Amino acid sequence: MMSSLLFNLTLLVTLHYGLAQSYRSWPVTRSGLGYWARLALFSGTSILLMQVPTRLADGVFVDTRTVPLAFVTLMYGPVAGLAVTLPVIAYRLWVGGNGVLAAIPSLMGVLLIATLLRRTLLRHPGSWLPWPWIPVVFCLQGVSLLLLPNGRQLFEQAYPTLLLVNTIGAVIGWGILRDRFATLRLTRDWRAAAVTDALTGLANRRQFDEDVRLLEPGDVLMLIDLDHFKRVNDTFGHQVGDEVLREVASRLTAEGRGRDRAYRYGGEEFAMIFRSVPEGAIPNVAERLRSAVSARVMPATQARVTVSVGAVAFSGVSVPTLLARADTALYAAKEAGRDQVRIWKEVSDEVVPVQEEDSARPDLLGGSPS
Repeated sequence: MMSSLLFNLTLLVTLHYGLAQSYRSWPVTRSGLGYWARLALFSGTSILLMQVPTRLADGVFVDTRTVPLAFVTLMYGPVAGLAVTLPVIAYRLWVGGNGVLAAIPSLMGVLLIATLLRRTLLRHPGSWLPWPWIPVVFCLQGVSLLLLPNGRQLFEQAYPTLLLVNTIGAVIGWGILRDRFATLRLTRDWRAAAVTDALTGLANRRQFDEDVRLLEPGDVLMLIDLDHFKRVNDTFGHQVGDEVLREVASRLTAEGRGRDRAYRYGGEEFAMIFRSVPEGAIPNVAERLRSAVSARVMPATQARVTVSVGAVAFSGVSVPTLLARADTALYAAKEAGRDQVRIWKEVSDEVVPVQEEDSARPDLLGGSPS
């Protein structure tokens, strides 16, 4: 019996390695077609394990089928566990034999204990069942053998070995899945760090360079530059300057809609990509963006920080041309006195103001922009 159970255990570990490769990203999806396809894989794994069982008597056999089912229950909850178990029960009924009377209570007992442990021990998403509790998950599997004729002998023959093999299989198989999840989680974090500005939390220049290549007609690029930011650092210090940059990033992000995105373009310069903006709405969007930063004082300085904005609508030109136009518009806004918005117009190949100002706005430190 032990040799056949060891073979079943080897198959279980191999199948868990295959199941681990089906996870391609973190966090794990818990809805949609991919979710149900993965549950079907776990159910199929249990049925496959039933093809090479240890036979105790005519129509009575044991194997490690409950290990995948218990994992699903612990990972996704009792509803998912039941969904995975029902096809296994149906297959066992189809196979038939004297052991059916013991097989179904055994399956349901594992699901019950896994559900109870999940509710009491796994209180945080992504947490794992402590290893000492794994034998508890399978403690009822095999107990129902006592219901069969000559059940006591069958129980004494199979229960200790079955509990040991199931525990070893769960430790190894779930460990493979756990390592896979850890790898996916680290990969996600590394990718996020590679495209995220550490100071502001915005997407960085690398992410900007990727996104700007995917612009479509109707999208708008805006470059935003803090006016006289060197004066902030000189007056209040670089730590306060960093606080100002973070606050500006927060205000820019708040102006975006679903697919819009803000970027730390470099130094005190930011960028925003707005998706699907009607041409007539560009001046209002740009002015709203400027006002979001300039209209209120910065908590770190108790003074206003103004920004200059250069905007350009994407019209199928190359990325270098688009950036040059946005930069030209930004430069025009700064030349006009800062705290301004300028928009590149495609038809005339010129930069136009959103509105003319009769008087300059006060800058950060109360002087006039130059």
